[in-house]
Amino acid sequence: MRCLLCAKLSLSFICRECREAIEVNPRLHNLRDLRAITFYDYDDIAPLTNAKYYPFGSFALKQLAIKAFKPFFSELKLDNKAALIPIDDRVGAWYSHSAVLAKFGAAGIVTPRFGRLRARSKDKYAGQTLAFRQSRPRRFVFKDFEERDAILLDDLITTGTTLLEAGETLEKNGKTALFAVALTRAQ
Repeated sequence: MRCLLCAKLSLSFICRECREAIEVNPRLHNLRDLRAITFYDYDDIAPLTNAKYYPFGSFALKQLAIKAFKPFFSELKLDNKAALIPIDDRVGAWYSHSAVLAKFGAAGIVTPRFGRLRARSKDKYAGQTLAFRQSRPRRFVFKDFEERDAILLDDLITTGTTLLEAGETLEKNGKTALFAVALTRAQ
């Protein structure tokens, strides 16, 4: 196979040289009432995040999660244990990209809780405007989990509306969204 970034022959979807060259560059974003941290520059991983639409994309997402999320959560200090909630982790055509990120990125004091926030809306939000996203909320279905605190996880922040709606859904159900994490923010 070929590396998704440099196209050299490789035994992995991201060759070792490219995996080492991708810089983890944490950035804090304020989304109205929710802080979010992204870990990669969009241009550095765009081919990898776009691979999520193909069966092999889960391997690329796994590598990104291991490189950025796992060390972050291993070193995270919280007063209490927290749930790691992947946003709308329903399996699509091949797999759930947010579930892959949660499974391979979780460590330390956070525990992935799958199937806890699922969108009722069937709209496709990729590439849509802020007005479109605001006029068609996800309408999340909440399923309870034991932790009081939660960290939201998504692959990409475009406008922030999905994460804000997810945080509001948690709050309405007596949970606290501490912050959100995502691989990158769209430019």
